[in-house]
Amino acid sequence: MTENIISIPVSAKPKGKASFVMLGTGFDEIEALAPVDVMRRAGMDVFTVSMTDNRLVKGATGNSIVADMCVSDLDPGQIDWLIFPGADSEEAAVNLSDSLIMLVKEHWNCGGNIAAICAAPALVLGPLGIISGIKATGYPFLKEEFRNHGGIYSDEPVVVTDRLITSKGPGTTLDFALAIVRKTKGEETEMALREGMVIP
Repeated sequence: MTENIISIPVSAKPKGKASFVMLGTGFDEIEALAPVDVMRRAGMDVFTVSMTDNRLVKGATGNSIVADMCVSDLDPGQIDWLIFPGADSEEAAVNLSDSLIMLVKEHWNCGGNIAAICAAPALVLGPLGIISGIKATGYPFLKEEFRNHGGIYSDEPVVVTDRLITSKGPGTTLDFALAIVRKTKGEETEMALREGMVIP
């Protein structure tokens, strides 16, 4: 029997401001990778980031992907959007290192943009105080957790505020991604994408 060897490409490096999709073990594949696809179609610089020191990250349904970089490679000065998909368990969703918690808080407190979907608004952003007093949405079964952190829960599929975009779950992922595109590249780019991708 021969042994297969997989060659992992060199870690990618952004040249300037970029958007970063954060991947923890058990991340929801649709919620993570569909926004990457949509934003790249819009001409945005987007990078996947493993929230550990291992670039190989296993998703909720068993798909493993090689992230563009590890969180230790992330330069705070290059962050435009920090984007958090949901995960298959509460433990996976909230497993942020102390250094990543500091990075997220600093990015937010300095006026940075954050987007989160499904469990992430309640379980990632909630404990950091980011949804407190802000209208937002997330996975419906986490309404109580959401409110425990001071969030103003909305039943809308996607909620866009000045610097925060939140969304309900896998079925709202394309609208979530397009909201990020609209906020970053404008309505004309969003509408062109909708037409090209045949999205109502």
